[in-house]
Amino acid sequence: MTELNSDEKYPEVHTLSASSHNDNTHNNTHPVRMEATLTASSELGEIARHKQADSRYDVLKDYLAGKISAVVAMEILNLKKSRFYKLLRYMQGAKSYRVLVSDQRGRKPGLTVTDPETLKLVEDMFEEHYPLCKTVAGVWKQCQTQADNRRMLRPSYHTVATWIKARNECLLYNLTHTGDQSKHRYGAKPGYKITTRPLEWVQIDHTVVDLMVVDENDRTVVLGRPYISVAVDLHTRVVLGFYVSLLPPSAVSVAMLMESCALPKTAFLQGLGIPEHLLPYHGLPEVIHTDNAKEFVSDVFVLNAKDFGIKVEHRDIPAKHQGGHIESLIGKLMLRTMHSLPGTTGSNAQQGKHLKSHKNAAIGLTGLRRIVAYTLHAYHQTKHSELGKTPAEAWDGHFAKKPHNRILDVSDHEDFKYRFYPEVPNKQVVPGGIEIFRRFYYGRSLKELVREKLTVKYDPYDLSFIYVKLGELFEKIRCVRNGFNRSSDYEMYRWQRQQKGDRDGTMTKEGAQSYGEVIKHKQQEVKLTTQEKRIRKAKKGKADYKKQAALHGHKAGCDSAPGSTNVHDNPTNTHSGMSSNNVKQPSGKPKSHRRGSTKSNVFDFGNFFKKSDATDYDEPPTFYDSNKS
Repeated sequence: MTELNSDEKYPEVHTLSASSHNDNTHNNTHPVRMEATLTASSELGEIARHKQADSRYDVLKDYLAGKISAVVAMEILNLKKSRFYKLLRYMQGAKSYRVLVSDQRGRKPGLTVTDPETLKLVEDMFEEHYPLCKTVAGVWKQCQTQADNRRMLRPSYHTVATWIKARNECLLYNLTHTGDQSKHRYGAKPGYKITTRPLEWVQIDHTVVDLMVVDENDRTVVLGRPYISVAVDLHTRVVLGFYVSLLPPSAVSVAMLMESCALPKTAFLQGLGIPEHLLPYHGLPEVIHTDNAKEFVSDVFVLNAKDFGIKVEHRDIPAKHQGGHIESLIGKLMLRTMHSLPGTTGSNAQQGKHLKSHKNAAIGLTGLRRIVAYTLHAYHQTKHSELGKTPAEAWDGHFAKKPHNRILDVSDHEDFKYRFYPEVPNKQVVPGGIEIFRRFYYGRSLKELVREKLTVKYDPYDLSFIYVKLGELFEKIRCVRNGFNRSSDYEMYRWQRQQKGDRDGTMTKEGAQSYGEVIKHKQQEVKLTTQEKRIRKAKKGKADYKKQAALHGHKAGCDSAPGSTNVHDNPTNTHSGMSSNNVKQPSGKPKSHRRGSTKSNVFDFGNFFKKSDATDYDEPPTFYDSNKS
C-alpha cells in the first residue's frame, strides 16, 4: 500500500492529555505538540490541512473505538503501517483533530540553503554596518566588497534581504533607534492614573501651533508660528486654561497659563470680544503634572505654587507616555482645528511643502485666540469616549453635589498674579526711574532709591505698569515715558523689536559708501605719513653725512702744510708699495667740484678719529692687530 502524502512533515512535538502524563512511556518518547489553530487570515492550504486532519481524526477514532480494523482504517486513510501507527501515537489523550494537523510544506520561514561561510559574512556585515546604513542595500554593498576581499562568492540581494528580514523586528528597531525610542515603541505601559475629583490632577504642556499667523495691522506681514500652552483636568477632561503667544515657552508662558487656570477668564474673554460664559472653568489645581522643561523645574515656580497649595510633579524622564492625556488633546486640536485653517503648516515637513503656508496665512493672533476659545467650548460640549458624557457635564455634575473649595478669593487675585509673573532681578533705578522694555517707570517711592537694585515683575498682557519689590511687598509703578511708542502687549513688543527693520546704527547706501571713503583715505594718509617719515629720515641722514664730511675735509685742509700732498687727494697703498700711478682711475668724466674744494667720496677714518693736536704725516702709520693681546 502506498502513502499519498508521504512528503508531509509532522513536527517532533505532540500534545498529551492528562492521562498520558501518567504514562512514563509516552513521557519519555513523545514531547508536547503545540496545537495548530485557524484564524481569519489563514490561507487555503492551511485550511486544507485542517480538513485532512479532521477526516483522519474521525477514522482513527472509529478504530480506537473498535468499530473498524487497522487494515480497513489504513485502506481508508491510504497510509502505510508505520505512518498509521505514528498517527495513533498522536491520538493518545487527544481531544481535538488539531493534534493531527501537519505543518506547512516546503522550507520553513527563515531557513536557507546558502553556504555557511556566506551566512557568516552576511551576519558580520549586518552587525557592523546595519546600525549606520539602516538599509538592506547598504549591508548588501558591504557584503559584496568583503566577499571580494575574502575571495568567495558574493551573496545575492535576496539572500541578504531574507536573512535580515528573518531577524526580530524589535532587534532591528533597537539597532537603528535610541533606547528611549525603543522603550516607547516596544516597552510595556501598564496601569493608568485614577482620579476621584476635579482639579486633583492637572497636566500642562506647550507646543508650537501648526499655523502661520499674520500681523493684524498689516495682514501682508507673516509673524510666524505661535506657541500654545494648555492645561487639562484629568478627572473631567476640562481644559482649565490656555495661552497663545508668539514667544517660545518660558516663565512668561507659565505665568499666564497659571493665571488662566486659577482665575476667572472674564476680562480675557471680554478683551477678545466673545461671550464670558464660554470658558467658566477655573480653580487651584491640587497637583500640576509637567514634563522636565526648564520653566517647569524652576524653584521659583515650584515654591510659589506650593505657597498656594499646589504641588508640582514632573514626569519620569524616559516615560513620555505619562503625559499622554495632554499630548492627545493637543494633537487632536492641531489635527481637527488648525489643519483646516488657511496658513496651516501640516504635521510635518512633507505636508508643509505643498501647503504654501506663508502665501495663504490670513489669521491674526487675536483671531487665533478666538478660534481656540470657541473650539474648546465646542469640545466641552462634546461627549467624551472615556467619560460617557461631556466634560462640561462631568464638571458641573461634580460641583452640583459638592462645593467648589479650590477657588481663590478675589482679594488674593493680585497677589497670585505677581507671584507667577515673570521676574527681572537686580534692576537698577536710574535718575529717570526704572528703564525696561524701552520705557521709563517712575513713582514717588523710587525718589530716594536712585542707583539701588530692585526686583521687578511685569504683566505680559499690560506693560503700562510694573511691580517693584520694596521690602516685603510689591508696589505698582506706572509707565511715564514710552519714547518708541511700542505696544503694551509683551508679545507684540518683542515682535516689534525683532521685526522693526533696520537696527539702530544702520547706514544707508550713500552713507556706507562715504564711510568706505573714510577708511580708504585713512589708510592712504597712514601710508603717506609712513613714507614721509622715511623720506624725512633719509634726508636728515644725508644732511648729517654731508655736514660731517665737510667738517672733516676742512680740518684736513687746514692741518696740511702748503705744497704738501693730501692723503685723500693722492691715496697710496703703503703696504703693497704701489704708487698712485698704478691705481686704475675710474672710467668716465670725473665729477665736477667747486674750485678749492677738498671733498671726496671716500670716508677718511683716520681724520674721523684724529686728535685735536697736530699730526706728523711723515711718521709711518701704526697698525693694530686685534689678534694680539
